[in-house]
Amino acid sequence: MGALVLGLLVAAGPTARPLGLAGPERQAKELVGVVFRDGEGSSLTHLDEGLNAYGRRLRVGYLDASTLSPQGSIAALSTHPFESAGTQDSIRFVALGSLRLVPRTIPLGGSALAMFWANPHRIVALVQDCCTNAVSIAIIDPGARRVVSSAPIGGDTAVWTRAGDRLLVLVTPTNAIGPAQLVVVDATGGVRTVKLSRVVAGRSWPEDHSAPMLGTQQIPALAADTSTGRAYVIQPDGAAAEVSLDSLEVSYHELGSASLAARLSAWLQPAAQAKGMNGTAWNGIALGNGFVAVTGTVARAVVNGSTEQMSSSPAGLAIVDVRNWTIRTLDRGADAVAVADGLLLATGRSWTSTEQRSTGMGLAAYGSDLKLRFRLFAGDSAWVEQTWGGRAYVQRDGKTTVVELATGRVVEERAGPTPMVLLP
Repeated sequence: MGALVLGLLVAAGPTARPLGLAGPERQAKELVGVVFRDGEGSSLTHLDEGLNAYGRRLRVGYLDASTLSPQGSIAALSTHPFESAGTQDSIRFVALGSLRLVPRTIPLGGSALAMFWANPHRIVALVQDCCTNAVSIAIIDPGARRVVSSAPIGGDTAVWTRAGDRLLVLVTPTNAIGPAQLVVVDATGGVRTVKLSRVVAGRSWPEDHSAPMLGTQQIPALAADTSTGRAYVIQPDGAAAEVSLDSLEVSYHELGSASLAARLSAWLQPAAQAKGMNGTAWNGIALGNGFVAVTGTVARAVVNGSTEQMSSSPAGLAIVDVRNWTIRTLDRGADAVAVADGLLLATGRSWTSTEQRSTGMGLAAYGSDLKLRFRLFAGDSAWVEQTWGGRAYVQRDGKTTVVELATGRVVEERAGPTPMVLLP
């Protein structure tokens, strides 16, 4: 039943407008990738256009977050020196042309969940305390090498995303599912908050530590369209929220019928005798031209005596038209999407603790008209690790399969992962 959560939504008719599908833009002057190795942490290396490493490697420690300067010549890396948990991050700066460290680091006092270089004089970081797990927004002066300010967000972080030169954070009640807030951090470090009274979200865990440590989650999709200056919060149960990022004005829109909401609500709130993690975690990505892709996973777990049974399955992939607030199911087997070269790339995986193995839908590519262009690796547990230069780098069976997006052909098989391109 979990895999049909988005599949249950009302399907709209075909749209006359095409999706706006654009992949990641190159910002760095040098193409640099991150290589991770167990026991060593992360290293930076130069890459050719086929994402093959060459030249020297710079070891930087264990990397939590990164961002590039507006000019694209310097990377800021939030790293810690040891693999063990509880180690606090410092921001290190690297000249990408020479792959050499720039003097002076900045202690963060926690681990960076996200970070972006908003303007030449400010870096914004979402920082989690290693001991309390409390999250704060840190504003950093990269020139002076210091944290200018740090403010707690006042709750749990459900999800976050970039919106041009803004950072958006969806904040939920601490260890509870309840009304959410949207925190907007601008390029100057200004922080504004708006309450989303009709968005119910969060995660909760048992306060009684003698009970099984399994909880409940309800995480909506958060997407931002920089062309319209609007953010969208689309939840499994209830109205979608539309927020103007300039005025923080909020409007709500119904996506489905009351009977649909009732069915989802009943599924998301298990009976009193049930125990375990139950609920959805949705993801969203603005596709341009008034469309948002929504997908995610469904988690289930129960405790029978001393036995825990857990599973994860796709929630499906749907396309929301935010101009008329209709929704169309595109692929019931998907739990993740990526955009590249005018294609929407969908993958999905299912896992159960009893079988200890993953199965999946492979890779499906849809065009801007929502028509299927190609499908590969049917039945495989696969995901798109990254896209670059007209190719998708797909992880499956512990190897990387390189797919040419224009033709849908497999052009290369690589052992292990490919270096990840350092993006803004």
